[in-house]
Amino acid sequence: MSLLLVACQVLIGAVFAVSAFTKLRGRAAMRSFASSLTMLPARLRLAVAGVVAAGEAAAAALMVVPRAGLPLAGVLLCGFCAVIVITMRQGLRVPCRCFGSSGSHLGPVHLVRNGLLLTVVALGWTALAVSGAPPTVAQLAIAVPAGLAGAILMIAWDDIADLFKETSGSV
Repeated sequence: MSLLLVACQVLIGAVFAVSAFTKLRGRAAMRSFASSLTMLPARLRLAVAGVVAAGEAAAAALMVVPRAGLPLAGVLLCGFCAVIVITMRQGLRVPCRCFGSSGSHLGPVHLVRNGLLLTVVALGWTALAVSGAPPTVAQLAIAVPAGLAGAILMIAWDDIADLFKETSGSV
């Protein structure tokens, strides 16, 4: 296992764990997420929301077995990108419920974030293919915090993007 692989596992695992937790923490959170799935018939929303949250939880847990976790994360991220594109093409203003409540609506910013996460999945898969000896304690001391720092950036992506948006009426 390489330093890069561990950092990718931690980053993707933490992102999916937080995303799943924000949906699974209670009935209100799950209903809120389900209600954002406006591109689906109302009768399917809660079931699909449950499947998505379970998939995210599974991807997070499976990061300990990267040959299973990385592909699952990649499939989920591709699905999320497809939903965002469909939502944008239909002209829907769907609130982002990726990490709980957010003031932003699904759009290009979320495609960029998911593209970056897909890049991390690809880097992890590449590192897995060329991994050698297990990481040392010193390597883990670098890889784990690096992965967590990247996860924090991805989780806070909407807030970071908001810093760069122009506000109307500002001087």
